[in-house]
Amino acid sequence: MVCGYPTLEESQSIFDILKEKSEYIEIQFPFSDPIADWPVIEKANEIALENGINTEKCFDFAEKNVWWNTKILIMTYYNIVLNYWVENFVKKAKEIWVFGFIIPDVPFDEEDWKIFRELCQKYNIVFTEIVSPITTEKRLEEIKNLNPKLIYAISQNMTTGSKAKFWENFEKYINNLKNIFSCPVWVWFWVKTREDIVQINNISDFAIIWSEFIKKYALKEVLLGDNNWATDKLKEYLEEIK
Repeated sequence: MVCGYPTLEESQSIFDILKEKSEYIEIQFPFSDPIADWPVIEKANEIALENGINTEKCFDFAEKNVWWNTKILIMTYYNIVLNYWVENFVKKAKEIWVFGFIIPDVPFDEEDWKIFRELCQKYNIVFTEIVSPITTEKRLEEIKNLNPKLIYAISQNMTTGSKAKFWENFEKYINNLKNIFSCPVWVWFWVKTREDIVQINNISDFAIIWSEFIKKYALKEVLLGDNNWATDKLKEYLEEIK
């Protein structure tokens, strides 16, 4: 979910639905240029920022919704972390019992990456390692040697929410990751249907749904302006895919 989209109040409705059906919830702290995301999420970020959502309000929302049966991960971009001051950001997340971070635009081996990862270790927050089909075997071994806690596997080399199905070597790619890493491997990008989830869960540990879920809520804002209708659609969708 994107914090503050369509409004902060409606974000609460979304979280309340998700927490009943999800083991983990990603809360995206909105950013002006979410480069890994398809237009659905880009638009959601834009609207959230127009609503005046900032980092402090996102932290307040996360703190309010710490749910013992559902772990929270913060998804955002590194400039948000940097502007908050990196250690302050990690320390604040620890104080409110955040489980982990997904920061897709911090390049492996750069100084910022190392500093951020070390701070996550210091405060015992999961630093999510992101890999893709073009990540080299050498790089995968380097990541393995760091004893990662969680691998986020991009299903294909595209942005979130595209329409195509998984590529022909998808299962081979995920099986290779499972053979390399002892930690959980989660799969994101292009996960939409129950069929997708069954395929993913047969070979990995978790399936992550992102754009498709937000699209269900976007219909309400764009077409109908009916909160009850949107809430029902979200619940129906979660029932369809479980």
